[in-house]
Amino acid sequence: MISPNFENCQIGVDYATGQILDLSESARDWIGATNVNKNLRELLIYMHPSWEELLPKEAFQCAFSTFLPIDLSSFGLFANIVPYKDRKLTVISFSSALAPHDSLKEAFLGDMLKNPKAIASTMIRLQKAENRLDSYLNNFPGIFFSQRLDLSFSYLSDGIRKLYPEDYKSLNLNGSIYLDKIVEQDREYFQSEISRNSKSTSTFTIKYRLRLDQSMQIIYVMDIRTPIKTSKGKLLGFDGVLLDVTRQAIAEHRLSNSVWREGLTTLTNGLVHDFSNLMAGIFSISELYHGMMEKDDPMKNGIGQIKKSSMQAQQLVRRIIDLHRENPTNRVVHDLRMLLKDQMDLLEIIIPKNTRIKTNFGTETLPALIEETGFRQVVLNLAINAKDAVGKNGEIRISIKKVSKGEPLVTGSKQIAKHSGAVLTLTDNGSGIDPKLKNQIFDPFFTTKENSGGSGFGLYNAKLFIEDHSGEINFFSQKGEGTTFYVFLPLVEKDSNESEKQKRKKVKKANKEFIKWFINKECSF
Repeated sequence: MISPNFENCQIGVDYATGQILDLSESARDWIGATNVNKNLRELLIYMHPSWEELLPKEAFQCAFSTFLPIDLSSFGLFANIVPYKDRKLTVISFSSALAPHDSLKEAFLGDMLKNPKAIASTMIRLQKAENRLDSYLNNFPGIFFSQRLDLSFSYLSDGIRKLYPEDYKSLNLNGSIYLDKIVEQDREYFQSEISRNSKSTSTFTIKYRLRLDQSMQIIYVMDIRTPIKTSKGKLLGFDGVLLDVTRQAIAEHRLSNSVWREGLTTLTNGLVHDFSNLMAGIFSISELYHGMMEKDDPMKNGIGQIKKSSMQAQQLVRRIIDLHRENPTNRVVHDLRMLLKDQMDLLEIIIPKNTRIKTNFGTETLPALIEETGFRQVVLNLAINAKDAVGKNGEIRISIKKVSKGEPLVTGSKQIAKHSGAVLTLTDNGSGIDPKLKNQIFDPFFTTKENSGGSGFGLYNAKLFIEDHSGEINFFSQKGEGTTFYVFLPLVEKDSNESEKQKRKKVKKANKEFIKWFINKECSF
């Protein structure tokens, strides 16, 4: 009777008096059938006097849970009390349990070994804890590790397989392999931070970049580690966790860059005003003198060149300012051919002189409803990528042409123009793109430029811009022979222009007729 022989049982008592009304078979075996109709609290206290403080007089009139130890051991009963006042009934559930964790710390292990149920309960609790820990490790968005002094790992959680599916096992054998995964510019910083913080036992944090060999991506990681030392202070290694903070790092970078650009815009707006004033003075004087000179004057060509260069200088500075605009301008109809032609002066500055640039813009007008600054940035990003891909004797070909509905966007392409538009192509004779990377080229954070520190947003932003303008962007490449990026943008149909003009004419005509009618009406009063 003192030590219950059940896993769980239920007893129903009167809500007001605590008198036993009904009980399960296991409870009947525990307290005895002759005790039905007795007061449950008094009966429990009689069985275990130490429970009096744990079971107040109104115990069965309020909902609560408590642990009831047996003979001051670590084993006991967990009581869950649920009152139903409207039914004048309280249900008490008892289940075998170990003491709460805080109490269990002070318990004597020998008490549990004497009781088979306590041992079973302990094993169940350990199994649940193990399953819970395993679930945490599998679902935690990071990689737990234990690292030796030579930077090899004695333990790595399964998350490492996602980053390095092919050579994750080798990280346990050779520390230099992990060091090679760190972006070259960050290795010295990583090693110096390890050395500096190893003198104490405090947890410290390092942020650096890792290169993923298979996907050719660069990710930012937060390395949170704690030095492990002996009682005499000898360093044995590190325990820690790696967290992928790429998105946070890029967001911080873009935020700081945005703040800098805002300041730069404010500064350059003032500078461009002063610069434009200087150029305007040079242009005005050169234009005046150029007009006064005779055709055979030997200075006429020189003054003419000064006049032309001063005008180009003003236009070039203003285009640079336009590219730094944070907010896009309104969409208006532009001739893509002229925008592209106008952009060549910037491209010629960016692209090295030993790289040949060939262009073919045709003569046909290509009107498109477009945001000018965004289009210029797309062209600039594509040109920069081509520049990085070509060698010393590189060649870049830029062209734009009109395509009609149903025609292939580019020769040999399976993509067909859904409506009339223009196709901009930019081809280089560089190293080409690995076919394995084809599906990642337009992903954010993707970059193969380790030394340049590229964040992987150039092509991603270009794709967003083109798709926002109902266009398409894609590429084809052959390893070792070069790459062609092509951009399709819909054109403004001439028919729609004419219909808009006709509508405006009708509105103007209607307005004239109304005014004429109104004047005649006024005159008749």
